[in-house]
Amino acid sequence: MALLEYAYRNYSTSAARLFKPYFEKAETVETIYIGNSHIGVFNGIFPQGVKEVGNLSLGGQDVFRMYTAIKTVIPKSPALKKIYLGLDYDLIGYNQTKSGQEYIDREYYEFTGELYNNTLTNRLMSRSIFFRSNRDIAYLFKRNKGEKEELNFIPVANKPVEEEKKVVDQATNNRLVDTSATLKTETLLSHKTFNPFMCRKRAEEHSLLKFKQKNIPENLEYLNRIVQLCKQHNIELVFFDPPKTECYKSGCSKTNVELAKHTIDSFATANKIPYVDFYNDTTFNNDMFVDYDHLNLVGVKILSDKLSFNNRK
Repeated sequence: MALLEYAYRNYSTSAARLFKPYFEKAETVETIYIGNSHIGVFNGIFPQGVKEVGNLSLGGQDVFRMYTAIKTVIPKSPALKKIYLGLDYDLIGYNQTKSGQEYIDREYYEFTGELYNNTLTNRLMSRSIFFRSNRDIAYLFKRNKGEKEELNFIPVANKPVEEEKKVVDQATNNRLVDTSATLKTETLLSHKTFNPFMCRKRAEEHSLLKFKQKNIPENLEYLNRIVQLCKQHNIELVFFDPPKTECYKSGCSKTNVELAKHTIDSFATANKIPYVDFYNDTTFNNDMFVDYDHLNLVGVKILSDKLSFNNRK
């Protein structure tokens, strides 16, 4: 074990690549975006060099880990004024550890000091870089064992066409205009098509396979803790549901979608938290996605503009 710990001493976990860049600019961060990979795409318009904006999003991140991340960074973020929390419908019934990614829990422990399964065995494994690497044996055979590249939440390179750039420029340069009215008439008609089978498979993974009603009460409790943290530190909290493709939505469990939407709406209303729901926003056509549920750079810029506009109301 000592040899393994030495061999993995420079291993960079996904949690390290999330928290370390944030801590480098924590004192200047005024706005945080946090969620799963759907929110990680905001790195495309707010990269590390933008000192006023931080992104604490990771693919598959659940509500518990969002709570531990927020709890960890707030004391280190004296300028923090606002948190945009991406709350997809499926997240209210999702638990990352129970879905087979307990190693992420051990990765976070290095920074948050909290575990979902807070057992002695888990705590011991969390202190080992070998186990935090999820026993990544392939790492031993890599020639370049330096820092991994920055997390990339946009899975497919996708450059906007010239017409789309004009739409983005208009939205960016005129943030006081209701883009929901202007963009509907000026965006291109969707011409990108997706594989219906793979789209449905992705939707069912989120809304059926990983969504469990029994997880809802504990997720509401973690959301409540986030709300209380923000109130305690005078931080504005905004929930939002990023848009999805029509293909994806048609494959989702309607029963679970309705249950999740009602649950989140009720919680947000009871706690007087703004909840901006873009799930059925027709502004976002297929050309603004790189896959079934991740926006491309054009889509992210428009979503950012619409979030800013709705938050002013």
